[in-house]
Amino acid sequence: MHPKPVLFCSHVVEWGGAETVLADLLAGLDRDRWTPHLACPGPGPLATRADELEVAVHTIPIGGGHALTKAAGLPRAARAIRRLAGRIGARLVYANTMIAGYAGVLAQRRDLACLWHVHIVTTSRLARLAAARAHTIVTPSAAGAAALGTGARLRRPIHVVQNGVPEAFFTASGSSLRTGLGLASDAPLLGIVGRIAPDKGHEVLLRACATLGDVPHHLAVVGTETFADSQPGVRGHLETLRALATELGIDARVHWLGHRDDLPDLLHQLDVVVCPSTAAESAPRAVAEAQASACAVIASDIGGTGEMIRDGHTGLLLPPGDIGALATALRHLLGDAPERQRLATAARAHARASYPMQAFTRRIGELCEQTLNQG
Repeated sequence: MHPKPVLFCSHVVEWGGAETVLADLLAGLDRDRWTPHLACPGPGPLATRADELEVAVHTIPIGGGHALTKAAGLPRAARAIRRLAGRIGARLVYANTMIAGYAGVLAQRRDLACLWHVHIVTTSRLARLAAARAHTIVTPSAAGAAALGTGARLRRPIHVVQNGVPEAFFTASGSSLRTGLGLASDAPLLGIVGRIAPDKGHEVLLRACATLGDVPHHLAVVGTETFADSQPGVRGHLETLRALATELGIDARVHWLGHRDDLPDLLHQLDVVVCPSTAAESAPRAVAEAQASACAVIASDIGGTGEMIRDGHTGLLLPPGDIGALATALRHLLGDAPERQRLATAARAHARASYPMQAFTRRIGELCEQTLNQG
């Protein structure tokens, strides 16, 4: 049996959670069954990673900085997807999140099906209309499926498939982070990992840390202003946060690490990872990766995060935006090493059972096959 070509489509090439999931899928897809191709708007980290994985990369006109630009370009993007699929012999478009999903649905024909992987929680009417046309929809959480499916006349049920986590997060053993930051080897170290954006809750965490008084701790902030050209409020938010840390008098305890390529090793060295998002996320990668790394996790109970954490057992869940509740949770965990270890051990066991990468890529492959057979 010859491998079947499948066209993966992304409207961005920067690193975000959805793009990380796509790169994992490109790495783990069964090459005896599938020949993956990547269509994206141009060079960038995602395209570079695909090239490293020996995945053919094709440039198509899709996406753009402004919402109106993205919307106006959808018909052209759909035509480009159809032409490219015809050229490589693909009968399946795998659309990764929103703009690529709209274009993939528009590109559908009798001989070209669309599997749409929706990585966010959205109640957009446009998204529901598009979802009703897609052959197959995948989301990483029941919350994402419920939001998208409510009121939509879908062809078939939405498939909930939890994202996988690479084995490196389970096995890493880094030890140099505190030394690099000039800290004592036993200094309590918190972390927040992910895009710098207003809805990620960095401000909430900084304000909570400012109320801890003489409780020993340092905070590592990992991430950059990804998608600054296309998402309101992102550009300049990092400087706003730096200024806030100075204003709160905690700048000496906050370490801005930027983008890191050593996340498995880095997470392994943190005592607590905080995911204080103020807007609903479907299945935050930071939560899954921290659990796999045996970190105690504190997260906002919003969107699909509550499906990933059993409160008090595999982590702590708090109301989003509640500075006082977060400060109380931080004091509790920073002052109780055995409790941190208990949560971390249970979190890793949960991650091992819930996020095996092979199970994720195998299930996605099955859904690709089903989509082709049903399309």
